[in-house]
Amino acid sequence: MTQAKYPPMILSPSQAEMLGTIFDTVLAQLTFEEEDAIKKKIRGKESIYEVSIEQVSAMSQLSATSLQIPSIVLEFFSNHVAPDKRVDLLRILDILATRPGSFLLTGYWKPLTELSREQREEIMLKWKNSSLQALRNLFKILSNLCLYNAYSRTHSPLIDSIGHNAANGDAFFENHPDYDPTEHEHIPMMQTAEATEGNLEFDVIVVGSGAGGGVAAAQLSTAGYSVLVIEKGKYYHQSEMVHEEETCYVNMYDGGTSTTSTSGSIQCLSGATLGGGTALNYLVSLKPQHFVRQEWAKQGLPYFVSSQFSKDLDQVFERIGASQENILETKTNGKFEKGCHELGYHIEKVYVNTGGKSHHCSRCMMGCKSGIKNSTANTWLLDALKHGARFLDRTLVTRIVTNDRGTKAVGVECQIHNSQQLVIIKAKKVIAACGALRTPGLLKSSGLSNNNIGKHLRLQPIMFGFGFFDENIRQSDGPLISRVCNTSDDCHGDNYGAKIEEGLMLPGGLASKIPWFGAAKHKELMLRHKSVASFVNVVRDKDSVGIVSYDNSNPNPVYDYALSKHDAKSLTICIERNMRILAAAGARELFTSQANVEGFAFKEHETSSADNPRFNQWLEEVNKAGISAISTPLVSVHQLGSCRMGTSPKSSVVQPTGETWECKNIYIADGSVFPTAVGVNPMVTIEAIALYVSRNVISTMESSSRL
Repeated sequence: MTQAKYPPMILSPSQAEMLGTIFDTVLAQLTFEEEDAIKKKIRGKESIYEVSIEQVSAMSQLSATSLQIPSIVLEFFSNHVAPDKRVDLLRILDILATRPGSFLLTGYWKPLTELSREQREEIMLKWKNSSLQALRNLFKILSNLCLYNAYSRTHSPLIDSIGHNAANGDAFFENHPDYDPTEHEHIPMMQTAEATEGNLEFDVIVVGSGAGGGVAAAQLSTAGYSVLVIEKGKYYHQSEMVHEEETCYVNMYDGGTSTTSTSGSIQCLSGATLGGGTALNYLVSLKPQHFVRQEWAKQGLPYFVSSQFSKDLDQVFERIGASQENILETKTNGKFEKGCHELGYHIEKVYVNTGGKSHHCSRCMMGCKSGIKNSTANTWLLDALKHGARFLDRTLVTRIVTNDRGTKAVGVECQIHNSQQLVIIKAKKVIAACGALRTPGLLKSSGLSNNNIGKHLRLQPIMFGFGFFDENIRQSDGPLISRVCNTSDDCHGDNYGAKIEEGLMLPGGLASKIPWFGAAKHKELMLRHKSVASFVNVVRDKDSVGIVSYDNSNPNPVYDYALSKHDAKSLTICIERNMRILAAAGARELFTSQANVEGFAFKEHETSSADNPRFNQWLEEVNKAGISAISTPLVSVHQLGSCRMGTSPKSSVVQPTGETWECKNIYIADGSVFPTAVGVNPMVTIEAIALYVSRNVISTMESSSRL
């Protein structure tokens, strides 16, 4: 567990009582009648859901406070949330404790703590669909805090009651006959004494070790230059990775969890460990579609339609072992294919970076303990190590150091091993590759002033769709993502680029994303989690407004994102098609993650079908409701474009070579240089661009040495 960086978050007795009351509304002890209704739903189908009637009884009696969820949330805030960011939550708890405040937010003169559970549930359901953005956001934040922290525990009576063996890791994969792990050597990290001695100097410092930084380090060190890779997060060798939902985000993700936009519109997940996002992603390895390449070339960047870019993409595929071989056939991808084929939707196997080896792990978002996933830590960074590169983890680069005129980079200033001491390490070139949320802040803190820094952020927003079947699905038995459905493409003329993929979520993620229609219904759905197929709907955002701000008082990224009407429509079209696929595949009960849309259930005498008239009436409601970025839980795992490449400093941050317009020797080699969203999982594209940028750096190094 990461040591606390901030003072403890301590609640007053009134605040503690209020937080416990709210959480006990979200995750409540059920009445006898509610418990009996769930038992009737489960009875006779225990083998499908893999739970017993006794487990239903046990779960019905549990509440958030009986599970000590308020204390768990307070501990997280103490470790990861700065005091000034706690103010809003504390203020809300205080307001709700007063009669005028309660009336303003709930319509009752009595505080929430004096209301019945039925009244409190009614209030929270109103918050969820309120016309006031602040109330919708309040519901989303409080319900997510409660449900994720409750269902992500490794050892918990709640987890036991739903039949999830969190402590046993990925038993299915490790016990499978074709399980064949790959052991990788440890990458040595620089020790504190050497890193802080004050006279270190390298040809190139690479800030970040993910898709861009890993490739750059390999290319520069292979070319014979001295390279230092600096990673903000901690290095975990595969033998040190912990496959537990409650710890992996704290250990390996930036900020210890997802980071939320200032308006609450979307949550971003990004890696903070050696290998960056490549250590934590779902293995999906897709090349950019040709129409995207053409779009970028039309912006004055011919590299993207060149044969060289195609060669770079092929080189990436070769190094990471992108393959469609040995992808396990599962119930989930079987249902996915059945639904798509029945509807005539295009579906294909994805390429995954496994080198063709079997890989049925459902926990690669926690790091690949088997060593089969070819992250940068298992490929490019090992190449860099072989050619003499050095590595420094748990180190935050606070700024790129420039000469007196601010025209040329000469090194970096950093805080080594979580120390507050500032150390300068010299370098001839600096390659920023710390991601689209952090690279803008690094440039700003280094004195760069280009107006485009932090603008044009693209997040490729994701929303979720869920189908519950009357059969055991066990989505966790098999690969995370194996198929992709291209429901619409720009090249097909509808201008709504969207893709649907399988999207396995472990209990914490599932509990915080399936819609909450009350404590009893939510518990019922979680008891049935082994019958669910969850899909992710990924949209290529076109004109949403995203911006990364620089706040020198905040060590974490500050960003905001306003979903446009066009991109909201893309998501709506995508989720509608997602629901059609699930219905055609035989799902009996369906849910979108729209807060203002009830779920749909086929009646016992009805066959699951996308042609069912009642189902199509429900889809009209889905379309009419649309997507609200505040009330619909949106997530991004693809942050792009905040320091985009272009042909003029008036519209871009970096030149076509990857070097910044205003300061020599600073290059960017991560997803922030994308001119627009790419519309697919961006790892392969980032790595190919990093090959290109690295060649440009090498070219300038060679030119300098000849002078």
